[in-house]
Amino acid sequence: MKFTCIHEGCADRAQSFKLINRGYGPDQMFAGQYFETNGEVFDYFLETLPPLDHTADGFSLSEFSTDTLTDAFIRIAGRVYCLTICRARSTDFTNAVRNLRAHLARKAAA
Repeated sequence: MKFTCIHEGCADRAQSFKLINRGYGPDQMFAGQYFETNGEVFDYFLETLPPLDHTADGFSLSEFSTDTLTDAFIRIAGRVYCLTICRARSTDFTNAVRNLRAHLARKAAA
């Protein structure tokens, strides 16, 4: 999976909502886009809709943006990220978490 950071720094609540609602065309939203957000946004979405996937690392939204795209909120090293994932199979969330974790570790090491 190719990852694309769509916001520099940690997005506040208003910025996070704008990023989540950025549009649904293939040039606007695709799997692998991510941004850092905060615990308030993580908690809001966890409490708003029942999660489709839920682990100690995070959850994916049960409300899809397109046929197969949804957002996942993931905690990594004390930070919170929102990642657009293709969720066609139940293993897609787990693989996305693992791959984002590896991507961020490589980015930090560079």
